Amino acid sequence: MELNINKIDEATRELTIVVPKISFEQELEAEFKNAQQYISLKGFRKGRVPLQLIKKLYGKEIESDFIGEYATKLFKDATEKENIKFIGKPIFKDIKKEEDTVAFVFSYDVVPDIELKEYKGLKIYEPVHRVSDDEIEHEINHRRLYSANVKNADEIKSEFTIIAIDIIPLNQETLEPLEGGKIQSTTILLSSETVPQDLKALLIGRKVGDEFDYNPGATEPSAPNEVVRIRINNVSELELEEFNDEFVKKYTRGRLSTTEEFKEEIGYFLQEKWDMRSNDEMVKQVIKQLVEAHEFDLPQTVVHETALKLSEDFIKKYRESYPQIRDKKPEDLLADFIPIAESQVKWSIIKRKIIEKENLELEDYDIETIVEEHKRQNPNASDEDIKNYIRNSPHIVDTLLEKKTLDFIIGFAETEEIDFDEYMKMLEEKEHAHHHHEYEPNAGVTEKSSIVDDFVEPLPEEVEGSQEKQ
Repeated sequence: MELNINKIDEATRELTIVVPKISFEQELEAEFKNAQQYISLKGFRKGRVPLQLIKKLYGKEIESDFIGEYATKLFKDATEKENIKFIGKPIFKDIKKEEDTVAFVFSYDVVPDIELKEYKGLKIYEPVHRVSDDEIEHEINHRRLYSANVKNADEIKSEFTIIAIDIIPLNQETLEPLEGGKIQSTTILLSSETVPQDLKALLIGRKVGDEFDYNPGATEPSAPNEVVRIRINNVSELELEEFNDEFVKKYTRGRLSTTEEFKEEIGYFLQEKWDMRSNDEMVKQVIKQLVEAHEFDLPQTVVHETALKLSEDFIKKYRESYPQIRDKKPEDLLADFIPIAESQVKWSIIKRKIIEKENLELEDYDIETIVEEHKRQNPNASDEDIKNYIRNSPHIVDTLLEKKTLDFIIGFAETEEIDFDEYMKMLEEKEHAHHHHEYEPNAGVTEKSSIVDDFVEPLPEEVEGSQEKQ
């Protein structure tokens, strides 16, 4: 067996494996004899059909299946023997039969050896928000809902109401109920932040049995731009307990005693959420800058696999919410997710390079929070067993190392404080300007998109520490 590796680009290699033709033909002949045992034809007993007749009738199919299996074994044996590291799925490209030899040609991807651009001293904004008394009051009311008394009502008088509704699909031309359309029934808590403000305004003041038309896409760009009919089936009014020291003691089971203590804790909780959101925005800026600063060849099979996974998860999660994608296959939406996948794969490669250069490793203090969480769920497990479990879980390790890497980069960044609302307005203006001048649906997406932020996947495990054999 002879091997030849050809460098196509920084991330792609072509491997040619040459074997003696006689060896190939002997194994193919053995495959025909193996197939002979299972083939039945009229006039012949099972296992007695002549080989020449089998080759005439089924030769192409049997040889095609054999070549696929033979090629897979060749590639596996060659890469293991020569310690050739690859990522993604290798591709069997061609078979070339010569007089005395047979050559199998494969394409495979490797982690490109990139030159890191400067990642220390990046200039980023730090969005800042200080929690207000109104926000604390809003959160307290939200907590009070958990102990509220529920009673039936005929009319929706306030946001503290639970409403059972039907969502009826309409013919968009006639605005009449769509024949054969599936009516969706759901229950909503009107005070929830997930309920659009325009829908809240349309619901308050209405009664059981009322119907009205509503277009969710009129004020929410990511929602379907189609009119539906809302029918109110049931209304339950929530009577909130009075907010006083007794409520606090009851709600916290004696942990806190006064409304002031409760407000202070709520304020700390909300501020922590805003600070985490601020950190998320700084992370997005860091990833965006580093991805845009680096240009290198990407492992295309990994990009394709990542985009396919994003597409699959998107359809699975949003199939019911978006009728237009219910009959779509992941391949149908693949092109929309390729730019996101390219950015994710690029960031994964950059991140690994920074980790290697800075010798970043997980220390005990990096996993303390997760150890404590596991300890609460499994009180009988020892700290050492939990630490071993964490360190032997590639996805957990990758996630923690990514956080450590980003904290490291942000620690060296030049940050400029900016009001959170101003920051978000600035992002909206930039996005509007971008789409106004050049329409590219997913161009430049480097961070977790609002619609796919649950789908971010690390590179396949094969990428961990893999280096191509020189």
